[in-house]
Amino acid sequence: MTQEPAADGVPPLALKLVGQQELLVETKPDSSLLRIVDSSGKVSLSVLITAEGPVLRFEGRQLWIQTEGDLGLDAERLVLHARKHLVLSSGGNAKLAATGDMQLEARVQDISATQGNVNVKANDDVCLHGERVKVNC
Repeated sequence: MTQEPAADGVPPLALKLVGQQELLVETKPDSSLLRIVDSSGKVSLSVLITAEGPVLRFEGRQLWIQTEGDLGLDAERLVLHARKHLVLSSGGNAKLAATGDMQLEARVQDISATQGNVNVKANDDVCLHGERVKVNC
């Protein structure tokens, strides 16, 4: 693969990898960019390194992260967005907890228990607001 010079005229460093892939490293005064590209030039992974920290970008049809142990994410703010469909599932128990308020919002919400009760508990009032509140319908 032919390396094109960066905007400052310095060509990126290139390291051949298995599978006809290359690791390209470009350094600028305010950032460094590491990219893994295939023989056609398509990027599969890029890491932009700035004074604020690294930014990882994976490009492709799928990305799976798998571990036998724990996987943790810790951030000031965490945002998950799915363009079409979001699934959160567990082979065991699941818990959503917040020390502040929690809001669930959707066009329609269905809550069901496949075995056992649906339990609602509050330290204060339980309020149901609706055009009609139906029971056992």
